[in-house]
Amino acid sequence: MLHDSHQRRLIINRCWLIYDLITKKFNPLHEFHIEFPSFVELALISGYLQVFVEITRKGCSLRIHEEYDFIEHMLIIKVYNYNLLDKSKHSIIRSDSLPHHRFDYKGHNLSHFPDHLHDEKGRICSFSGKIEDFVKRASEIIESEGQD
Repeated sequence: MLHDSHQRRLIINRCWLIYDLITKKFNPLHEFHIEFPSFVELALISGYLQVFVEITRKGCSLRIHEEYDFIEHMLIIKVYNYNLLDKSKHSIIRSDSLPHHRFDYKGHNLSHFPDHLHDEKGRICSFSGKIEDFVKRASEIIESEGQD
């Protein structure tokens, strides 16, 4: 897919930003560190990153999916889906950029449409669309539930 070295570098930088977020906030299994370079390689070939990683000893996991595009010399995340899953692989919280919700659960316009978050109660909430914010929220939930 990618032939431009600048585009390849942007994807590599994005992938390693995600790796840093995960490894600084959570304690993933050893296999994650070994497998991650192959996730990066697939992202370079396909233009999307797909990561599934167990982040707690009690079986909670993160599923991260991002699809990339480029406008001029900038990396654009055209579609994403972030999920925090319990040990049964049921969603605890999830966020995506699909334009299927315009309003939060209180009836207010989403502040960063189409980005939104489905919270622990399944309610639609405004969300920045930044993976940093999702990982922070996920780590707060895990800490509050003593899941780590």
